[in-house]
Amino acid sequence: MTLRAFVALEISNPALDSLVRFQEELRATGADIKLVGRQNLHFTVKFLGEISESQAAEVGSRLGSLVLKGIDVEVRGAGAFPNPSRARVVWAGVSRDHEALVAPVAQQVIDSLEGIGERDERPFRAHVTLGRVRSGRNLRQLEQFLSDNSDRPFGEVRLSHLKLKSSVLSPGGPAYTDLGDYPLV
Repeated sequence: MTLRAFVALEISNPALDSLVRFQEELRATGADIKLVGRQNLHFTVKFLGEISESQAAEVGSRLGSLVLKGIDVEVRGAGAFPNPSRARVVWAGVSRDHEALVAPVAQQVIDSLEGIGERDERPFRAHVTLGRVRSGRNLRQLEQFLSDNSDRPFGEVRLSHLKLKSSVLSPGGPAYTDLGDYPLV
């Protein structure tokens, strides 16, 4: 049996509440966005894709052997992939100063999982997916809104838990299950 899996850093309050309020403002732009549920907001460190149960156990073992320090970061700024004028994924990031704190932690995780799951050629970028754009409706309003909020502060958060999660996709959105919890020291 296989499962769809990824590794994430959990987000807590006050940033979480601020991100949810921001999602409501995103909705008010009139853009056709499927928002991510509060319980599913996180920083994805590594998307593994479809892996076997034995591979999931190996991921857990490798993550459990890492000694990673917890970090305090400011969740800050909003944007879109691939870019605001062609938005497909709307995200919040971390302050520029704090990207340099998150990236080494992510790189250690990515390096430790070499050979398991999907390869991603794109460099790691700390971001929280807030929603996925479903159509071109009101994209200009969304682009302007993201431009106006490109440096918006969402609050400080302590990244203190790395989680291995499985994802089951459904028409109502993904349902995530924690497969492992790895506290950062």
